[in-house]
Parts: sequence; C-alpha cells; structure tokens
Amino acid sequence: MPKTTALNVVLRKNMSASFTLVELLTVIAIIAILAALTLAAGTGVLKKAARSRASSEIQAMSTALEGYKNDNGIYPVGNTTAGSSSSLLGPPTGAYPGDPVVANVTAYQNSSAALFQALSGITNYATDIPLSSVKHYMSFKANQIGSPTVNSYIKDPWNNSYGYSTGDNQTPQGQYPFNGSGFFDLWSTAGTTTSATNTWISNWQ
Repeated sequence: MPKTTALNVVLRKNMSASFTLVELLTVIAIIAILAALTLAAGTGVLKKAARSRASSEIQAMSTALEGYKNDNGIYPVGNTTAGSSSSLLGPPTGAYPGDPVVANVTAYQNSSAALFQALSGITNYATDIPLSSVKHYMSFKANQIGSPTVNSYIKDPWNNSYGYSTGDNQTPQGQYPFNGSGFFDLWSTAGTTTSATNTWISNWQ
C-alpha cells in the first residue's frame, strides 16, 4: 500500500477537481448555444428598432406634409413627367414599384429628393444654408440623408430612399397616389426587394 503523503493528497484533490474532456466540450456547447440565442435576440431587437424608427419618421413627415399643404394649397410635387420611369410623383402604371435599390433607384431618389427640398427648404443637406425667406417644415439628421452634397434625398433606416407619391396640381383628375386615397403615399420597403406591400411600412397601413 503506497504511503499517503501530503503531496499525494494534493494531487488527488486536483485530479478530482479538474474537468474531463467531455465536461469541457459540454460547457463549450452550452456557451455556443447561449451566444447564438443572444445574437438572434439582438438581431430581432435591431429589426424592431428599425421598423419603429421608420414608422416614426413617416408620421413626422406626414405631419410636415400637412403643414406644407396648409401653406401652399397642394402637397409637394416634382418637375418630372407624371408616370414616367424616372419619377414616382405621378399615377401608378399598374402595380406598386418594388425594389428601391436596383430597377427603381432613380425613381425613388427623385421623389425623395423632391420631398426633402419641400420640407427642408434646401436642396443639398451638407452645403446649403436655409434662407430666412424660405419656410422649412421639418429638420433632418445626417443619418436620414442620402447624397448630402448633391440633390439630397431622405433615406430610411435600411439606407434606401423613402417612397413618395402624390397628385399633380396640373391635372389632378388624372393623377393620384398609389393607394387611391386622394392624398399622398409615403412608405419604406423595410429593406425588402419585393412589391408585396404588406411587408412595407407606410402611411396607409
């Protein structure tokens, strides 16, 4: 029988207190699962925050548009041909426009730029100084603006242009918003590339 010494006692205690390979792998697996759950929860929170911000911005712009109409008699319109492929300021040509990034990027940016100019009283966010003689209806932050130095436009939390459509004061009987309400349409596609409007954030839902 081996002699029990103080050293043997310490070694046995250390061996009994150490982790086996299976235990280490189990702990690592648990940590990985918790990290994945945390990441998924964090992504969900970010998506919800982005949608909430877009909804708030649409509400604020809608209020500003009403102020603009009270003063000017009409909602802001652009100087492009209604219904053309380069503008969303005229009537729909059939269905809602979809992706604001690829096929419709110019159309979205043109209408959003017209909206920015009308509400802010300036054309270029970073370089223009608002004139005291020009009324502005809404102030914007840098993270809301695309192309800050040339033809600035308003962008949503997904860095896409907001969609904006309204009637044309020249021929109101032939032009209307996409939703047919007779007022204006203001929307974000919420980062999607689909024309399925039930996934969008808008002033008509």
